[in-house]
Amino acid sequence: METAEFLGTEKIQKILFRLAPPVMLAQLIQALYNIVDSLFVGKFSDSGLTALSIVYPIQLLMIALAVGTGVGINTVMAAKLGTGEKEKANEYAGVGTFLALVLWILFAVICWWIMPNFARMSTSDPAIITDIISYGRIVSVFSFGLFLESIWTKVLQATGDMKTPMLAQIIGAAVNIVLDPLLIFGMFGLPRSGIVGAAIATVTGQIAAALIVMKKGCRKSPAKEVYPHHIREIFRLGTPNILMQSAYTFYILGLNLILSSFSDQAVTALGLYYKWQTFFFIPLGAMQTCIVPVVSFNYAAKNIDRCKKTLSVSVCFGLALMSLGTLCFVFVPAQMLRVFTSDAAVIEIGKIGFRIIGISFLPMVTSLIFPVFFQAVGFSLKSSLLTVIRTVILFVPLGYLFSRFGLNWFWLTFPVTECITSAVGAVFYRQFLQKAYVKMPKADTPAEEAAPALKLSEPGVIITIAREHGSSGKQIGRLAAQKLGIPFYYKEMIAIAAHESGLDREFISNLHKEAPEILHNLYLSTKVVQYAIVAQNRIIRKIADNGSCVIVGRAADHMPKDYDNVVRVFIHAPEEYRISRVMEVYGDTLKEAGRNIRRSDKARAAYYKHISGDRWGDAGHYELTIDSSVGIEETADIILQYVSDYKNKM
Repeated sequence: METAEFLGTEKIQKILFRLAPPVMLAQLIQALYNIVDSLFVGKFSDSGLTALSIVYPIQLLMIALAVGTGVGINTVMAAKLGTGEKEKANEYAGVGTFLALVLWILFAVICWWIMPNFARMSTSDPAIITDIISYGRIVSVFSFGLFLESIWTKVLQATGDMKTPMLAQIIGAAVNIVLDPLLIFGMFGLPRSGIVGAAIATVTGQIAAALIVMKKGCRKSPAKEVYPHHIREIFRLGTPNILMQSAYTFYILGLNLILSSFSDQAVTALGLYYKWQTFFFIPLGAMQTCIVPVVSFNYAAKNIDRCKKTLSVSVCFGLALMSLGTLCFVFVPAQMLRVFTSDAAVIEIGKIGFRIIGISFLPMVTSLIFPVFFQAVGFSLKSSLLTVIRTVILFVPLGYLFSRFGLNWFWLTFPVTECITSAVGAVFYRQFLQKAYVKMPKADTPAEEAAPALKLSEPGVIITIAREHGSSGKQIGRLAAQKLGIPFYYKEMIAIAAHESGLDREFISNLHKEAPEILHNLYLSTKVVQYAIVAQNRIIRKIADNGSCVIVGRAADHMPKDYDNVVRVFIHAPEEYRISRVMEVYGDTLKEAGRNIRRSDKARAAYYKHISGDRWGDAGHYELTIDSSVGIEETADIILQYVSDYKNKM
């Protein structure tokens, strides 16, 4: 079943049940990494269990750096592969391996150095301090397996290989599970290593996973001169993800420090909550992942009712699933705690904490699904704001405030945070529903435009025109095409892309205009925008294959780079001229014209940078740059003269 039919017409429940199982399996495997160490360490010593809870934020930060960098590589590789630039994609993959090793070395050195101070900052118990240093240093210094596996996994996922990373995760988890009891308790003649054995088991599992993905994921290092540019691109796209992931690290660290003022057992109780939370969140996490392609495609196709229904179905499923978690945390907290520990103080503290936290599971459904929904429809700023509000603005400040009234009051931080975040998400959703694109029904396509066709022409030259807003580039391109007697593509290209992809014509047309003033890159990296970019790029290549033509906009000059008959033109003009043209053509006031020119040019530059990795308007990327203030007809004639000279040289 094709993507358009599956995501656009299939029953939403059926889509979720089809997509969710493999995602849930992957998350279950990841959960085992977090659970197994605590399960066996808790049976070995109480101090070790507390140490794991304290080191947990450090491990989350390590994962944020590794996975976030991998996301940057995955995004840029997917874009390059989508435009047929396989060699460029492999260059970024090769740089990724280098970055993984550099990040590992930096992280290892810093963590080795700060671990004693971090331990003493978190507790005053000498036994726990010793365990923190031992475990923390091993999992940090030998974390090269995690960094390499994260990068190589994202490389493989960019090429569509999902099975190899899944196999790697399964084998890594299995190695960890098998080695944990052997090394912790010293079975079959092995030394009794305690928490050190748990750390060795963890890093060995990570190395095993890395070895599985190494053969396909490790690519040849590119030429040294491309490294600075490619590294900038990777972090330009990956940094937002790193920051969002890191927010979870710092809020858990903050809560740990607040609880340490009461007792080490309180820190342990919070750590055990996060262990159990991982299991109960698997279905919800799968739901978050699975709704993204459905919502993204249907928003781009302007099937808004289907987007709203997907949200409501996922929330209903989430509430039903998380109700089970609430029941367990409220009614059997002691039994859940005893799975990991027999410490009476931890169990007593945890019983109260678990019951209060359990109440937060229901509002947590919407507080976690709303950010995913907004990310899916390209509202990256709202998605990021919800995450920041929850993890930075609410959790730690509220935790500190409630802790002033006593330990039992501290646990109210969780339900209050989730309720406030959900309320803000609901306000954002109401604003989303008022958006013009959302409120306006999808226009019916006239019958004569139902099946736009590509125009055949004689082989010759492909002219691509990029232009500053107000420079009359569109009119110049149309005039040049008329004089040459070859097809002209602007709105026509968008209509064909919309027809072949099933996406909305208006959405594709306004692609770069809809990017927010900030977080351009995050918006352009979202799945909803990628659907449109891929559809558009595919049509540009088809147009280029059909003979001579003029293509205006859409970063078309980047797309046909493997064609040898392309003349790339950039049209610019002084700001005074452009302001005058915008006021004349669009009826803008002087102030509006200046503002719209700046906003449009900034959006076009961001879009071009995202598509090509190059700087928009850089003369080195074009065969011809022209100041159109000499006149529209005169500029068209300059292009024609250049094309004539170009043909004579061919």
